[in-house]
Amino acid sequence: MTISVNFLYPDLFRLVRGPEGNYSSALIANKDFKAGSVLAVLGEECQLTNAKEYTSVQVSEEDPENDQISHIDLGSELVYINHGCDPNVKFDLPDGLLGFRESRWKLVALKDIKENDPLSFAYFSTEWDMKQPFDCTCGSKRCLGKIKGAKHIPAEILDRYFINDHIKRAKAMQNSK
Repeated sequence: MTISVNFLYPDLFRLVRGPEGNYSSALIANKDFKAGSVLAVLGEECQLTNAKEYTSVQVSEEDPENDQISHIDLGSELVYINHGCDPNVKFDLPDGLLGFRESRWKLVALKDIKENDPLSFAYFSTEWDMKQPFDCTCGSKRCLGKIKGAKHIPAEILDRYFINDHIKRAKAMQNSK
């Protein structure tokens, strides 16, 4: 699957393409980053959408009845950040669309990242119920196996990770039923 993207951060990251069709391409750090570093601010390159796709990131609760914007297409090489159950980056998406308009949506290093490290984030930190679940091959001791979204992961496991507020709210609602 070839994805058309804009390369906005060539000094920071490079794309290593895997064989066509197996989702094995990776975004690699071109330099060291310290934990807590802001690697990117998400802005105009992102397209707001309701489409839940392989290339989108969920940014708020889904509300099909009200046709509310719930996803963004990243519009850059950041789309190639793979899932990892022991992630080194997070998409920090505070305050829904207001946070987006105020340029507070960021890609942040969760731990020190060395040059040539592949970037990974916990897909379930943004995704409630994934359109394309998959068997994780991250190889981490923390590997959760089948990744289907936060809806399918117990709260006590999610508590070990950075999780965006829209996912925390959805999990609280799920657990209150």
